[in-house]
Amino acid sequence: MKKMKKYICAALAAAVAITAIPTYSTSAATISELQQKRKNLASSTEKAKQEIQSIKNKQLSAEQEMEAMDKVLNSIQAELDAATEDLNILTAQLAAAEAELEEATKKRDEQFELLGSRMRFLQQKGSTGYLEILFEAESFSDLFLRMQYVNDIMGYDKEILDELQKTQETIQAKKEEIEENHAEQEEVVKLQQEKLAEQQEIVDEKKALVASYQNDVKKYEQMIAANEKADKEVLNQIAKQSSSSSSSKVYYTGNGSLGWPVPGYSRVSSGFVTRVSPITGKTESHSGLDIPAAYGTPIVAAEAGKVTYSGWMNGYGYTIIIDHGGGLSTLYGHNSSLVARVGQVVSRGQTVAKCGSTGWSTGNHCHFSVLKNGAYVNPSNYL
Repeated sequence: MKKMKKYICAALAAAVAITAIPTYSTSAATISELQQKRKNLASSTEKAKQEIQSIKNKQLSAEQEMEAMDKVLNSIQAELDAATEDLNILTAQLAAAEAELEEATKKRDEQFELLGSRMRFLQQKGSTGYLEILFEAESFSDLFLRMQYVNDIMGYDKEILDELQKTQETIQAKKEEIEENHAEQEEVVKLQQEKLAEQQEIVDEKKALVASYQNDVKKYEQMIAANEKADKEVLNQIAKQSSSSSSSKVYYTGNGSLGWPVPGYSRVSSGFVTRVSPITGKTESHSGLDIPAAYGTPIVAAEAGKVTYSGWMNGYGYTIIIDHGGGLSTLYGHNSSLVARVGQVVSRGQTVAKCGSTGWSTGNHCHFSVLKNGAYVNPSNYL
């Protein structure tokens, strides 16, 4: 129980730490401040991921221990079942011995009564009773036969009584031996039951610990989801700030004329859809197009514009954001390296980065997003 209390206290402490999820306001902040908020969110998310991994490692260890304990539990249960079966056999043997003893005692008592009645008869008749039997003999041979008959009856009765007495004593000894074995087996069963209960308590504690780990993981996942949401809000705000503070020149002409960001690679592995995240396994709104390409493939600007972001971005890894004027921006994520720098004016089709798989990614590809006034829109409508 002390272990259980320790686990509960640890879980409560973790829960308190986890529930302290920071919230961020994006109003009236400079781009520098917003970028710092994004860094804070990225740091918080990274720590949450590390905690999740640590908890999952502990959970795995606890589950492995529980699996081993289950095997021990099954072994103890098998021993208890065998001990109980032996006890049942002894109980049946004891009942049979008691029945045999009762029957043997009854037969002995009946034989004793028969012998006693004959002896009482002779005693009541005295010597005359015995003589009457002899005097009724019709010849010497008959006399001898009668004498032998009387002696045989008395001897036989005594022999039978002695035999029955021995049988009763044998059964009594057998019964006492079974009673002793039965008492010992009852103690064995009791000890096995106590051992099983102790092991079950340990397994239950481990189950409670695993459940607390699972609960902690869920809370950290909630923190990551909250960070992702806050990060998108901050990113939208940065896009708005960048658009309003950049040159008034408008590069994008409209009518779906943006260029393709990954020359030579046209396949889209994931579109602007609601999907199950390959990273978290949770349902999410995918904010752009995923375009698989070989590592190091040039990523080019979809339109001329000014680079407003070039660096590491939470989730997107090494990222480029280009402002095309008129409230329109494009984002290129998961790059292996960055070519363009902040403040640089780039032309349509100019290489701004190299393809990679940085950030939350499962393989080399370019994540391409289009933002209108800071909000993600479907890139397909602009290509």
